[in-house]
Amino acid sequence: ATMGASKSKKHRKKQRIAKHVVESQTRKKQEDAEKQLLAASEGDGETSTSTTPDDANDESKKSTKNTKTKDPAEAASYLTLWNLDRNSESTTKNWKFNKNTQSWLLRHMYDFDKVSKSTFGTLVDYVCQGGDKTRLRIEEEAKRRARRYKEWEKKQQKEGDAEQDDEDVADETKDATSSSPDDEEWNQLDDHDKRKEYKRARKVLDSLKEQQ
Repeated sequence: ATMGASKSKKHRKKQRIAKHVVESQTRKKQEDAEKQLLAASEGDGETSTSTTPDDANDESKKSTKNTKTKDPAEAASYLTLWNLDRNSESTTKNWKFNKNTQSWLLRHMYDFDKVSKSTFGTLVDYVCQGGDKTRLRIEEEAKRRARRYKEWEKKQQKEGDAEQDDEDVADETKDATSSSPDDEEWNQLDDHDKRKEYKRARKVLDSLKEQQ
């Protein structure tokens, strides 16, 4: 009888331990689930693997953000490869069109830190081989930047009659600069960099003219 009672106590003790372990595991699972939900709500975790139109839009937004921080060397390599394939007699082509890279290059083509002088030269050739809409857009942008510099230069040369000149320049540059979002940044450039941007704009315009 004593042995039977002992076994019964041990069995009950084992049941209590087992119950405690199960409860502990259940709490842990709940805590893990709560952590996952919290992480997902904060954007720290990606718990869904389904592909939906919303997911596609999110991926598109991510790729758009990535273009803002693209490595200039990667963009330069894109143009170098394009130039090599263009001048190669081989039927095997290694260059592949990348819309994001092209957009990044066109957006930063007047940024000396992001697009070097040599890369810019290849980029101009690239633009000249592009479609009509792209070339027209680039041409209009180059004209705007060239006009902006020439009007600024004119203003610098006519400091004698400052008040009258300011009114004249304001009228002349209204259409060229009033709608530009980068005027404030351009005004921060020193004279040398303003001149460098103008030279780039002139190179674009001259190269596009040769293609006509």
